[in-house]
Amino acid sequence: MKYRISDIQNFVETSSCTTIIQAAKKLEISQPALSESLKRLESDLRYVLFYRSRTGIQLTPSGKVFLRKAQSLMQSIQDLEVATGDQSVFAGRMITIGAHMTVAQYSIPAAIAHLKEKAPDYKIEIRHDLSRNIQAEIQRGNIDIGIVINATEVPDLIIQKLAVDTVGVWGPKSNEEFDTIICNPNLFQTQSILKKWSNKPQRIITTDSLELICKMMDEKIGYGIVPERAVKLSGFNLRQHTSLPTFKDSICLVYRPEFGKTPAEKLTIEALKLAVKS
Repeated sequence: MKYRISDIQNFVETSSCTTIIQAAKKLEISQPALSESLKRLESDLRYVLFYRSRTGIQLTPSGKVFLRKAQSLMQSIQDLEVATGDQSVFAGRMITIGAHMTVAQYSIPAAIAHLKEKAPDYKIEIRHDLSRNIQAEIQRGNIDIGIVINATEVPDLIIQKLAVDTVGVWGPKSNEEFDTIICNPNLFQTQSILKKWSNKPQRIITTDSLELICKMMDEKIGYGIVPERAVKLSGFNLRQHTSLPTFKDSICLVYRPEFGKTPAEKLTIEALKLAVKS
């Protein structure tokens, strides 16, 4: 069974409070985020930790037994951190970072390099998917932190806008015209540009690979609809058709409110911010 240290820590702090609202203020997180954390822990344990009523919360008999074990665990972790000193920031903790493959290529390497310098014991897992799926997995607690394009504002997530990228129409440096557009028509950015683009070519080659779009443009197959950062990452000698429609992407750092409390989590946030802004 997999338990989250942050959930156990939230439980220990909540046990000394009379209401969830009071505990959330003490922990400096939102009430929905704390409630979900406690419910997740109860689901992992397969028993109820608190009696909940209109007047507040109270530990169940099982909750009282688990509290003693949780307090012992948290003390052991604290002792371990003191014993290992500054050389052990992650202390065996694995942090999962989520990002679209292309976004990861221009951000994750620099972030890892920063972590390697500041915390030699770093442990990172990287997951790739569409930005909307990355955000959903962060909400579910399956990914710790992610770089999300055009994140959707929700009350139980911290969303920090780090930078802006421009999605536009690109092509080879030559002035020749093409009868083909290469793009991912399922993306909102692409749909917005195609809708505004008058007299556009009617032939469309569809792919969800931004790298492939750039390669096909370099081979003079057609115009491509891609973000500027993806073009720079490709290394191909392409030019943007600035007279055609564009779409502004917001590059956001997304994580749950309970994330960012430990030195490892704080350092990961710092590393990702520096990588995206550089």
